[in-house]
Amino acid sequence: MSLRDRARTALYAAMTNPDGSPASARRTTQVASVTANTAAQHGHAGAAAVVAGLGAAAVAAEGALSNYVYPPGDYATFREDGKR
Repeated sequence: MSLRDRARTALYAAMTNPDGSPASARRTTQVASVTANTAAQHGHAGAAAVVAGLGAAAVAAEGALSNYVYPPGDYATFREDGKR
């Protein structure tokens, strides 16, 4: 396996979850959560709110700009009757 193939495999593994779905939204929310929590614990509530908002905006942008379609499955819902 060449260096180029290894680099491509490592980059793909960093950008996707084990099931092949994009990982950027998950990673963004993790970073934003930790950063906002740290800011809030150190008395910077305004900065924590801004960081949390930026994290949410990044996730929304990824969803709006991505062409990934999540596979059909049994996802969480607020309905109790099982209808979608």
